Amino acid sequence: MNPSKKPTPRNRTVVDMDAIAKKLGVSKTTVHYALSRKGRVSEAVRSQILTVASEMGYRPNLLARSLRTKRTQTIGVILSSLSSSFHAHLLEALDHAAQHNGYNIFLACSYRDADKERELFDMMLSKGVDGIIAAPTSNEQHQAVYTQLGGDGVPIVFVDRDVPESHIDCVSVDNFVGGKLAAEHLLEAGRRRLGFVTMTHRGHQSSTVTERLNGFNYALQSAGLPPATVWGTNVLNQSTGEAVGYEVMSSALKSGDVPFDAVFATNDNLAYGAMRAIREAHLRIPQDIAVVGFDDQDASAFVEPPLTTIRQPVQSVGVAAVELLLRHLKAEPGSNRADPERLKIEPTLVRRGSS
Repeated sequence: MNPSKKPTPRNRTVVDMDAIAKKLGVSKTTVHYALSRKGRVSEAVRSQILTVASEMGYRPNLLARSLRTKRTQTIGVILSSLSSSFHAHLLEALDHAAQHNGYNIFLACSYRDADKERELFDMMLSKGVDGIIAAPTSNEQHQAVYTQLGGDGVPIVFVDRDVPESHIDCVSVDNFVGGKLAAEHLLEAGRRRLGFVTMTHRGHQSSTVTERLNGFNYALQSAGLPPATVWGTNVLNQSTGEAVGYEVMSSALKSGDVPFDAVFATNDNLAYGAMRAIREAHLRIPQDIAVVGFDDQDASAFVEPPLTTIRQPVQSVGVAAVELLLRHLKAEPGSNRADPERLKIEPTLVRRGSS
């Protein structure tokens, strides 16, 4: 082959409705009705048109459709992480529900960076997504941003984590109930000196963690016990949950005189790290210290001992978030929105060997 001669690009014929109509000897309107499944077209004609369209390699012009309908049939999804099976299952649930309703998702991840999250919201809006489902990263840093987003005209639904002061809908597990279930289980097992493991201390806690702690302490208070001791890092931490759980539990155990006989971790990753620290301190799980996590990740049934945890109904959360967003998309333009909806789905306790 002569290197100086440039290859001739393939001629790509664009197949449109006119080409299909000409081949079949029908009107373009009939083709449009058949392909869009609208209008009065017999099933025999519709089937013939669909078959020929497929054979000719017809693809709908999505850009033209979006300009006509002012819809892109896309939902922006912003998650804080993709490292856990919880987030993977949540993404799967969102994607299945979106596709079932004729939408595709446009995914981005903030990696728990509040500034990055703001950029992603702007990017999603600039791409013309019809709506956004997001697991917000921070309650404090971007309160004004969340409030502004709630009035921007593009429907937004928070998932997993709420920002109560914002005017934005949210679908989440009932974290208060989850914390209460964990404490009640440990109390029933005879534990009386309970600790609480989280990523960060109170100054930086998300509403999710705060609700779990409040539910946990509510059960302790009802039993006449003092609030749980809380262990977390002093600063916003970008480490994995396992590393933080190991770090804070190792620090708590250093005194040698263990002041607790049970630990509730705000997610399973933290629990995995805490369990390693307990084992390295030559303490037994659950005989010396019982451990309960939150999420019921895929690995939780396979660690040693298997982890007792609070199961999040992640499939139900994902489906409900998409359905809530679609209700707003189908609402009449200019219709006044009521107060934001807060849908809470109850979790369940999964008993295993760690408690």
